[in-house]
Amino acid sequence: MKNQVFLPILFLLTLLAYQVQAQCPSGNVTLTSQAEVDNFVATYPMCQDLPGGLHIGTSSSNTLSDITDLSGLQLTSIGGDLKIQHNQLLMSLDGLDMLASVSGGVTIFNNDALTSFSGLDALASIGKNLSILNNDALTNISALGALTSIGTSLNISFNPMLTTMAGLEGITAIDGFVNIESNGITSMAGLDNLASVTGDFDIRNNLSLLNLGGLENLIFVQGNFYLFFNIQMTSIEALSNMRDICGQFQLFKNDALVACTIPIMCILTQDPNFDLFIETYGSECGSSAQIMAQVEAANIDCATAEAEAVLCNPLSAELVSLDIRLEGRTAVLTWETATETNNQGFEIQRSRDGFEWETIAWQEGSGNSSILRAYSFVDYNTYRGINYYRLQQIDFNGASVYSQAVSITTTGVSTIDIYPNPASDFLVVSGLDGRTIDEVVIHDLNGKEVLRQTDINNVIDIANIQPGMYVAVIVAGFDEKFIKLVIE
Repeated sequence: MKNQVFLPILFLLTLLAYQVQAQCPSGNVTLTSQAEVDNFVATYPMCQDLPGGLHIGTSSSNTLSDITDLSGLQLTSIGGDLKIQHNQLLMSLDGLDMLASVSGGVTIFNNDALTSFSGLDALASIGKNLSILNNDALTNISALGALTSIGTSLNISFNPMLTTMAGLEGITAIDGFVNIESNGITSMAGLDNLASVTGDFDIRNNLSLLNLGGLENLIFVQGNFYLFFNIQMTSIEALSNMRDICGQFQLFKNDALVACTIPIMCILTQDPNFDLFIETYGSECGSSAQIMAQVEAANIDCATAEAEAVLCNPLSAELVSLDIRLEGRTAVLTWETATETNNQGFEIQRSRDGFEWETIAWQEGSGNSSILRAYSFVDYNTYRGINYYRLQQIDFNGASVYSQAVSITTTGVSTIDIYPNPASDFLVVSGLDGRTIDEVVIHDLNGKEVLRQTDINNVIDIANIQPGMYVAVIVAGFDEKFIKLVIE
């Protein structure tokens, strides 16, 4: 099959030659009335990839829109924010059925006739925040079932009829804060696969909340964890897999709480820095002594809990920053140290789930240093979905400690791609989802082979290929991808 590439190349080039870009307006689009929605549909009937943001509704609750129907919109992506707010007559989001990605944030605010998110069924990725606020009739968000990535924060607040967060099962990490406040939920079901939150996690004033069921896979909160005024909540034992909380764990006015037997309490109840704050009257979880009595009665293995609580531990190399960013499907990990003492170096480790880790690279340290040192690592072979990263700092005497974990989520369908394109010196192959490259073949437009490489890593040297248009064929496992390539 690898030798029979000429006809697929001709087909690909023909397809590329006849692709037509649908036209959309530049900049942000604001639609404040049904007439403006209808006019947009009539003016831009083929608009699919909107380069800017889309604001549906008015900017103030003092002036409400008359929008009732979004049908006719053909959008598949939005380059900025999507805001749907102050639409008191809008009962459905049908018309956004093809929308798969929003590069900015999504805010759905003060739409009192909206009962569900039907119409957002194809939405898979949000680049920034997801905010669902003050929608008085909203009962479910199950239409978000395709969503796998939220870039920054999650805020679901003041939706009194919302009884479940089912639809968010695809979310495994939040690289920001989570706020769940004043909803009608009875549990945290819907966040069943959430493993880490890098900001604060705040659950408060949910008067029907009975327990935290749905958070069984949560292992790490980098900020504070607040449980405030959930007056019917009787149990927090869904947090049994929680390994570390870098900030405080605060229990305040959860007066029905009786079940708080979770391993991390071994650490929090004895921390001299008062990481556990309790003000819960009339509860069997109203003091550190009461909580530890439950832990001991349940024979919780506190030694194991303490050994696993390493996600917030400081390094002997004084780490002042550890950041991760996504460039296409490539993850760029950067970190800086203010001082280093006896530092041999860093193992760079990656995980799909935050439990099982693999070492993917080694970075030499600076031994002993009192000046700012900067390090970086590029992971060209990320997994589809969430990728956790951490450092294992190792001293020359063999002692080691782990950094906190950071995570990033690659979005969309896993597909092989190359960048930069146009290119001049090298190419990087991305989208392999952990696979290795079997073969790379590059042809010119006459079908002449100009490069063939096997058993290579993700970076391909093209410095000796003359400028022009080519087709690259990437073979990885059972996948064979043809990609138009321009070499400058």
